[in-house]
Amino acid sequence: MKINKKRGFTLVELLAVVLVLSVLAAIAVPLYVNTRKTSAARACQANLASIAAAQSSYATRFGKYVGAATADTTWAASYTAATAAGTAPTGGLIGAPEGLAQVPSCPLDGASVYTVAVPTSGVCTIACPNKGVHATDTGAANTKWEQVLQPGGSDGTNGF
Repeated sequence: MKINKKRGFTLVELLAVVLVLSVLAAIAVPLYVNTRKTSAARACQANLASIAAAQSSYATRFGKYVGAATADTTWAASYTAATAAGTAPTGGLIGAPEGLAQVPSCPLDGASVYTVAVPTSGVCTIACPNKGVHATDTGAANTKWEQVLQPGGSDGTNGF
C-alpha cells in the first residue's frame, strides 16, 4: 500500500507568517523614521553650535562677528590674514583658523545653508532654514533652532 505524503505549507500557515511579518514591519518602520529625524535634528544643533563657536572665536580675536560689516561675506572661502595688528581679515568663516572647513548645511535635506545675520546692533543670529520642520518632527518646539550671540562680550545666554 502506498501512502501519499503531501509536502508544502497550508494556506493558514502562509497567512500566519505574512501576519507576523506585517506586524513586525508596522513596529519597525515608524521607529526607523523617528530615529532618522531625531539624528538629523541633533546633527543640526551640533552644526549651529559649531558655527556659533567659530563666530565667537572670530569675534574674540577681531572684535566683531563675520558679517558685521558690508564688506564681510559670511561663507566666503577667500580668507586672508589681517594686514595689520588689530584689523579684521577679509573673507569669512571658511578657511579661517577659528572658522570652518566647509559651508555647513542642514542634515535634514543636505542642501539648506544656515543663515547668519549680523545687523548694525551687533547681535549675531545663526538660524537653521528648517527649524519649523525640526520642531514638528521632534516635538521639541522649545528647543533652540537658532543661536543668538550678543555683541561686546556681554553674552551670558549661550550654552557653550
